[in-house]
Amino acid sequence: MKERSIKPRVILIERVEPGDKRAHLDELKSLAEATGYEVVAQVIQKRHMDSKFNIGKGKVKEIKDLVVKKKVDKVIFYNQLKPNQAFNLQEELGVDVIDRFQLILEIFAKHAGSKEAKLQIELAKLKYELPRVKELVRRAKMRELPGISRGPGGYQVDIYYRAVRRRISYITKELERLRKQKQIQRKARFMLRIPLVVLTGYTNAGKTTLFNKLTRESKTVSSSPFSTLSTTTRLVNFRGYQFLISDTIGFIEDLPPLLIEAFHTTLEELIYADLILLVVDISEDVEEIKRKVKASLKVLSEIGVMGKPILLVLNKVDIIDEKELNEKIKKIALNIEHKVAISAKTGKNIDKLCEMIVRMLPRLRTIRAMIPIDSLPNVFHRFHKLKVKVLEVGEKALVELVFPYGLTPHIQNYISELGGDILVHA
Repeated sequence: MKERSIKPRVILIERVEPGDKRAHLDELKSLAEATGYEVVAQVIQKRHMDSKFNIGKGKVKEIKDLVVKKKVDKVIFYNQLKPNQAFNLQEELGVDVIDRFQLILEIFAKHAGSKEAKLQIELAKLKYELPRVKELVRRAKMRELPGISRGPGGYQVDIYYRAVRRRISYITKELERLRKQKQIQRKARFMLRIPLVVLTGYTNAGKTTLFNKLTRESKTVSSSPFSTLSTTTRLVNFRGYQFLISDTIGFIEDLPPLLIEAFHTTLEELIYADLILLVVDISEDVEEIKRKVKASLKVLSEIGVMGKPILLVLNKVDIIDEKELNEKIKKIALNIEHKVAISAKTGKNIDKLCEMIVRMLPRLRTIRAMIPIDSLPNVFHRFHKLKVKVLEVGEKALVELVFPYGLTPHIQNYISELGGDILVHA
């Protein structure tokens, strides 16, 4: 006799508005499987939203029969459920009912490592839960929930509601404190004026693999969606030119606004970027690539970072041939001027990518200056993260400094303080 899978068994449901052509259950299935569920059935209904169940009453009966027949543990909706709809469905179906937002939160909880990520996930969860607790309070007062509504039980729900609000207030203040710490770090970074490049794009496009290749790091790479939740920033030195690169959270179509709001401190890195690398998986179908780029650009717009330079990085060229690559580039026809095709896995065209990054970053300047010999150690110490070269040594040292344009006043003032003379600007 075949043993039943130990994975929780789920049914996936999507209500599609009349006129909509595309359903999203394939992506919902990948999210569910990444969370550890076994998908045993998928149901699509085309209709306008029902106020009581979201889907139609007849479809609820059909799903109830499936729950019994397939021994289902949970039902997952692609559509966002209103609190009353979620409770009505649970009472009718007899199993737990969640929506896509809650499923994404489960994935986030699996991958959360830093304190900041855990707090952001908890904040999103509590804010989403708050109206559901209010619905519990309403039902308790209307005596719709036996065991909760009678006697002191109804007050228990009120107490829980107030506790949730207090916790939201505490987490919000804690995240604000962490945000201020990041602002201090950014201020120090700004003083050095090292350009910042941020990796972004649809989840599972290969951003972390590319980050590892550029920085020689060994961050964990996973095919599971949303495996990166906290921003990691490292310094890259490419042929004497330096820039910072940050790996941040991936996007998904219709990323809930509440998640964007909760992950503000993580996504804020994009606001300060000098250049955005939008990574896409070029091995996918053309329409899928277009959809994912469109979804990523939409999130960037919602965050408020459109208008910044964007370099489209077409990743995973190692698994398609050159003919297919060229055909796809023609068909994609995206309104992004700068593109480069690479393989983060094999390292193909990584140097070309770095060359394009340097070209697109704020313009670098070169200064040659005569510096007192005894001030040389100070110069190397002060500008150890910049390109500094000693060209000649006589009564004074002739040095060459290459640095971002924005540092010009700072370097000019410092050389003057040392008693040096600037000879050449470039």
